[in-house]
Amino acid sequence: MRTVFCLVRKMLKPVDSLLKRDDLWLASQWQQEPCGIATGFPGLDRHLARQGWPNCGVVEVLVADPGSGEVLLLQSLMTPAQDQWLLLICPPFVPYAPAWSRKLDLSRLLCLTELDRKEQLWAAEQALASGSCQRVLLWLDALSVSESRRLQLAAERGDSVALVFLPLALEQQSHPVGLRLRLTPEPAGHRLQILKQRGGWPQSPQRLPLAPQGWGALPARDAATLVQGPW
Repeated sequence: MRTVFCLVRKMLKPVDSLLKRDDLWLASQWQQEPCGIATGFPGLDRHLARQGWPNCGVVEVLVADPGSGEVLLLQSLMTPAQDQWLLLICPPFVPYAPAWSRKLDLSRLLCLTELDRKEQLWAAEQALASGSCQRVLLWLDALSVSESRRLQLAAERGDSVALVFLPLALEQQSHPVGLRLRLTPEPAGHRLQILKQRGGWPQSPQRLPLAPQGWGALPARDAATLVQGPW
C-alpha cells in the first residue's frame, strides 16, 4: 500500500506542473473568466470566452497584408484610460492623425519607428510591464515561443494588452498567448476565425463588416479653384 501511495504522489507532481502552464486551461475556467471589453460586434462577443476582448495579455492577429483591416477589428481597444498611453511600434503605415484624433486623444498616442527587431521586442515588453501603456500595437515578421511568453507575462504584470500582428505563414506555430485570431479580407468584408483562446474553444470562421466606428468621416474640403496664370 505504501508503494502505491508513493507512485501516486510521483504521478501527481508532473500533473501539478502542467496545470500551472499558461497555455493550458481547465474547463471550469469558462465561467470564472471576468467580462471582457466589447468588440463592437455582438456575434463575435458571443464566441469569445470573456464575451469580448481580454482585459490583459497578448492578442495575436494573423493577417495576409498589414493594414488590411486589423486596426478596424480592434478599434474598441484603441481608446486607453485617461492616464494611459497607446503605443504603436513600427507600424507598416503612417497613422493618419485627423482620423485617429476622432477616436482618441493624440496627446496619449506614442509611435516608435526605425527600430530593429530586438529593440521592438524590448520596447514592447517594457511598455506592457510599466503599468502606463494600456495598449501596445506591434507588427512583426516572426515571433518565437519564448518571445511570446515574455510579452504575455509583461502584459499580465502591467494589466495591459499587447496586440501583435503576424503574417499568415505563422499560423501553424503555437504560442502561449490568451487569444489568437486569423483575419483575411474578402470582397464583401472580412473573414475572422478564432484559432485559440484561453478559457474557450476555437471557432468556425465568421464574416465581419469591418468599418470605422466612432472614427467619423472627415469633413469635406472646399473644391479647389483653378486659377489660370499669365504664363
